[in-house]
Parts: sequence; structure tokens; C-alpha cells
Amino acid sequence: MNTIYFFCPDDNEPTGGIKTLYRHVDLLNASGFHAFILHKQKKFRCTWFENQTPVVYQRHFKPEPSDFVVIPEVYGSLLTPTMRGPKKIILSQNCYYTFRGYGMDASKTTTPYRDPEVVAALVVSEDSLRYLTYAFPELKVVRIHISVDGDLFRFRPLAEKKRQLAFLPRKHPHDVEQVISILKFRGQLNGFSLVPIENKSEREVATILAESLLFLSFGYPEGCPAPPLEAMLSGCLVVGYHGMGGREYFSPELMWPIEINDIIGFAKTVEDILAAWRQSPARFESRTAAARDFVLREYSKEREKQDVVDFWNAMLTPPR
Repeated sequence: MNTIYFFCPDDNEPTGGIKTLYRHVDLLNASGFHAFILHKQKKFRCTWFENQTPVVYQRHFKPEPSDFVVIPEVYGSLLTPTMRGPKKIILSQNCYYTFRGYGMDASKTTTPYRDPEVVAALVVSEDSLRYLTYAFPELKVVRIHISVDGDLFRFRPLAEKKRQLAFLPRKHPHDVEQVISILKFRGQLNGFSLVPIENKSEREVATILAESLLFLSFGYPEGCPAPPLEAMLSGCLVVGYHGMGGREYFSPELMWPIEINDIIGFAKTVEDILAAWRQSPARFESRTAAARDFVLREYSKEREKQDVVDFWNAMLTPPR
């Protein structure tokens, strides 16, 4: 039987990309495949989200010729030298990490993306698909959809939310500082609390988003940013950067997209939303309900599972 190993960083900080690796292993095993997370450090596993995902450790890693190793794009130029032998799939959850560590020497043209052991790359957005197919036209690149958990991130009507703005401070903190400061000194945050989402468990994040009126998105560049999708599921008004990969869902009908680094535009949009909300809180209820319906339809667990299963069925089917 073919075994699929997902090589995963030994990092227990909350990171959506690592959770995706675990989730893919779970859904593959549930679909009749044989898959494991592969960690370096003995007895390590991620604990910031609930899981019983099967894990093996590199010291016991003895792949067969028919096995596959899935390697995240974050390793950059070191992707393939980490382990030789089995066929490899690059899972690119942020295409903008592709060329980490390459330098500026035009004569160095060796890349894992042209390594004969790399048989395909998986990406998570149309933006990433365009990026990798342009950079490496000879590479097999397949787009899959990520999913967000509609059971965990529960919708709460705006009328039941706190006067609270949530954001991820690690995503371009200087931009965060500028937007918050402008709003603060213009008197727009009087009576509102600011809640940075940092070092929180998945359930804690879900609680914060359920309680928050607005979610401010500062992430870029991104493969397909999940936090704005989770905020939409939770009934938040979402304002901010699409991060490139989120362009496919940052619709002006559902949220308020801001051009990257447009600090004044960002602050003014938040101010305008708050002014309109104060005047008529109910005016945005249909918008948040439509946003949740969109996410449940386009980024469902079922769609992600089907994409992943279809990809691996194709990879494991012998060519005719």
C-alpha cells in the first residue's frame, strides 16, 4: 500500500498551515488512504488544536519506493535535500514563500520545483495557481480548496456582538499600529475594545470572533488567508487586505477590501462603517448572513475533502 507522509515543522505555535497538514492526513485516512504526519522530534505533536492524527518520527522513517512525501513550501530552496528517495509533492499554502533562500545569483538555477523526485505541487488559490504555473510551466500544479469549520466558528448576529475590534497583531504590526492610532486619535474607538488574536487556541479564536463586531485583516502576501473566512463565518464585518490569495473571495458585496498599505483608506473605511453601524445597526445584518452562506458554500469541508481525494486518486492511479 502507498503511504503518504506529510513532513511537518516541529512548531506548536498556532499556525493555520500546520493545521491544514494535520487535517489532510485525517481526511485521507478517513477516505481509505494510508497517511501520517512526519515530525523530526520524538514524541512531538501539535496540541493547540484538538487532534488524534497519526504521527511518525523521522528516526523511524523508512519509505518504500511507492510512497510519497508531502513537503510544505516554507522550506524554500531546502525542500528536496531534506530527504532523498521517495516521490515528493510540494504543498504550497503561500506561493510567495517559493523562492526563500535563493539569493540574487542569476547563474544558480537549481530548484526543488524542477527536481525529478517532485512530481506535482498543490496550491490553495487561483492566485497561487497562476504564480507557480507561470514560474514553472513544466510542473504539474493542482489547485485545492481550503476549508473553514462552520461548526466551530458559529455565526452571531451583529446585534448580539460586543463593541469589539479583532485583529492579528503579527500580520504587519506597523500597519496595525498606524490604523489603530488614527482611529484612536480621531475619537472613533471611544467605547470600543481592541482584541489582538495572539497565542490563542482555536476555540479561543472562535470565541473572540463570535464576540467581535469587526475583524481587521492586515495579512499579505497570503496564499489563501483563512482568518477573514473564519471572521465571515462568525458574523463579523471584515475590513482589510486580501493579501493577493484572498482576492477570489474579498468581494465588495460581502466585505470591505483595502489596497495594501493604504493606511488612510483603511482607517477611513473603518470609521465610515462604525458611523453607519451607530446610525442603523440592522443595515448590515443581511450582508453578514450572505458572507457566511458564501463561505459555507465555497470553502466547505466537503469541497476540500473531494479536492484532496481526487488529487491523490489521480496520483496513485497507474498511467495507462
